[in-house]
Amino acid sequence: MNKIGKSLFVLIDKKKKVILQHRDKYAVHPNIWGFFGGGIEKNETPEEAVRREAKEELQIELEDLKLFKKYEYKKSSEFREYFVFIASLKHSVKDLKKQQKEGDDLGLFSFKDLKNLKLSERGRGILRDLFDKKL
Repeated sequence: MNKIGKSLFVLIDKKKKVILQHRDKYAVHPNIWGFFGGGIEKNETPEEAVRREAKEELQIELEDLKLFKKYEYKKSSEFREYFVFIASLKHSVKDLKKQQKEGDDLGLFSFKDLKNLKLSERGRGILRDLFDKKL
């Protein structure tokens, strides 16, 4: 079975709002809101991967990073592991938008806002767990 690992991160502000990326038309899952992050490279830990992705995608260092949860999915001949990390939002949305290198937008969203966003089912499930509420 082919094993695929991804490390994702969620930045959370003091009001419990989260930063999400709007995926551009060239992304694997285009035109939806999702998480920043990406694949884990060979000989890289999930934490190393998520820190690298934060630098590549938003030009930031992640402070007070914590593993929120590991998700496992089996799909035909693939086994997928998603490591979801959380960290405090230490930058302004305006600055992050200027520094953003992947996706075509980003936004700061409350739990109520998420109900109106186009999200993948997997992303919706992770956000449900994060907020410990139904979406």
